[in-house]
Amino acid sequence: MSPDSPEPADDTALSWLDAAPWLDELRSDPEFFWLDDHPADTDPEVARAHCDLIAVLVVETQASTPIGELLPLLPGGVDLIPDPNLPTRTANWLLASSTFTTDRIRDVTTSAILASRGMGMGSVLPLLSRLVKLSTHADRVGGDHSDARRRAVDDVVRDLEIIARWRYATGDETTPLLDPLPDAAPSVAHDAHRRLHALTAAGPLVAAAAAANVADQLSERLAALADRDREVFVERRLTDDRTPLEAIGERFGVSRERVRQYEARGLDDLYAWLEGSSDAQFLIESAVAITDTVRPLDDLLAALPAIGEEVAAVGRPLWRVLVGIGAPFEVDGVWAASPTLAAAREQTTALLDGHADEYGVVDPAVFADLTRAALPDETPHWRTDWAAEVGAVVYRDRILTRTGTIEDYAAALLSIHGEPMTPEELVAAFHVQRSARSMVNQMTGDERFIRVSRSQWGLRAWGGREYATIRAAIGDLLDDLGGSAPLEELVDQLAPRFDVKPASVVAYAAAPPYRTDDGVVTRADDAPQPRKSPAQTRHLYRVGRAWKLRVAVNAEHLRGSGSPLPIALTTALALEHGQTRQLSSARGDQPVSWTSLQPNLGSIRRFFADAGDDPPGEAFFVFTDDGAFDVEPVVLDGEDPTDRLLAAVGAADADPATASTILAVAVGLPEDASTDELRAALLARGESDLAALLAP
Repeated sequence: MSPDSPEPADDTALSWLDAAPWLDELRSDPEFFWLDDHPADTDPEVARAHCDLIAVLVVETQASTPIGELLPLLPGGVDLIPDPNLPTRTANWLLASSTFTTDRIRDVTTSAILASRGMGMGSVLPLLSRLVKLSTHADRVGGDHSDARRRAVDDVVRDLEIIARWRYATGDETTPLLDPLPDAAPSVAHDAHRRLHALTAAGPLVAAAAAANVADQLSERLAALADRDREVFVERRLTDDRTPLEAIGERFGVSRERVRQYEARGLDDLYAWLEGSSDAQFLIESAVAITDTVRPLDDLLAALPAIGEEVAAVGRPLWRVLVGIGAPFEVDGVWAASPTLAAAREQTTALLDGHADEYGVVDPAVFADLTRAALPDETPHWRTDWAAEVGAVVYRDRILTRTGTIEDYAAALLSIHGEPMTPEELVAAFHVQRSARSMVNQMTGDERFIRVSRSQWGLRAWGGREYATIRAAIGDLLDDLGGSAPLEELVDQLAPRFDVKPASVVAYAAAPPYRTDDGVVTRADDAPQPRKSPAQTRHLYRVGRAWKLRVAVNAEHLRGSGSPLPIALTTALALEHGQTRQLSSARGDQPVSWTSLQPNLGSIRRFFADAGDDPPGEAFFVFTDDGAFDVEPVVLDGEDPTDRLLAAVGAADADPATASTILAVAVGLPEDASTDELRAALLARGESDLAALLAP
């Protein structure tokens, strides 16, 4: 207490005029008949109105007079904060101006307060009303508590002074008072420093004047609401699915507009409490600072347990009720966000897009931009969980922002793995089902990828030689080694690289365009030659001006894979080793090539498009002399013309010559076709039994 401060009276004021003597000039005014009344005998609501009126009169008529002169019975040693009835701006000003006790505010004038930044009538009047009430002693803190708090304040000031004087005496005036003391500091300074660091909010500085916790304060305020106002607030603001106004109106027997009035009235009352409660504002500001865009709700509750306490009047946690009133944060039961979850999602998406690397991969560490407040204990991996919440994919604790196409997805996975993977491994890591074949098709045309072995793919950015074929790799290796290389070395280098059996490397090294002599591989000078003629090749028939290869149609044909061809057919097609040709067909160009060990026919899937779900079991690949190609089904049912003809020949008991003539015409050959030509044509049509009738 200041030495010049008047000693407050020990007895309560005898009248309102005793509390504010300057009101004497209004005694004759009929409206102020109550000035001689005893404050303790005045109805609480009326007393509050009197305090508010006196506060207004102070502003209007006594703004330049120190508050201590206007209110001589103002008790000393009363801490003005925390006070749930003071606006937050007022509490902040009291702290910032160091006038947070009645002793310190005595010499302050109302005009000086109003001149302070941010302090208007709405902030000053509640403070003055509070001071008037204290002057009536109706709201004075009990003597024991007041004495204890006064002594506590004196002790704190004394300890601070001890440390300050020691620092000043040693020439250390600029070091913060509560910084650690050196060992050489005197014991009295160490004792003072230890006492200051041991202070808690439960000590006499605060505990004697502290109000109930925020949850209890809010519960009391809710309990004071009209029953319908409270019930509507609960059903409209504290439930996940708001009860419709019409449903509540039907239950109360009133209109929906009347229900809306109940809601607005209750909400206005609670919001006024929220704005005026320093305790609630302190709690909300801490919650917003901890949440800092977004946090798991469990982490917020662990860091700020008070916000999870139950508000008994409505049986809800405090955070739920504060959100219902309009606190600047939002909670969905799992996540807490400030100001809203929608804003947090939008900000997160922008953050991830801005920090994604060239493959759309983000390190969760970038979430430091969203949550600057550090917590000692927090939910593991919550940042990646939140990324998944906003639609990103998480893989190996990395966030993937571009997974809309399988090639983007694959590029991201490869960049995280840092080493080649097979298509099967890639699709197995997807969070959705995709086929390895589709993966290969997409990577084949994408410049970001290279095939590094027969079964593995990597990123082109990694560098290294791209896989083409084992044959090409043998050629590259021979070039690197001067044109020849031991077969064993080729096997050792290429078998693991291409993920093939050593025997495959041996086979390719012995086939054109290479040759293996005495374990040494070189390039071959001669192209491979077929060992059989077309006529000697099984299932290959000469029919008219075409060669027909009979094949069993399998799943690979229907899926679009290429088909191996007999080497003998290259003679008929005049196809040399290393060549690729395009044959004409009614369904577009048909590629045929001889670039590997065996000739290959490109996909014929389109030729079975009209067959639907019932493709033929066998078919002929037809290669005509004029460079055309077609696919014909092998017909084996009893409706075939040659079957009917055979029956007719047998019925007529025709001689072989007559039968040959009839059969030749039936299969489109001249009447004088040779027996060999006729037999080949019948075999090509699958009529082996009929061909057997013809003498060799």
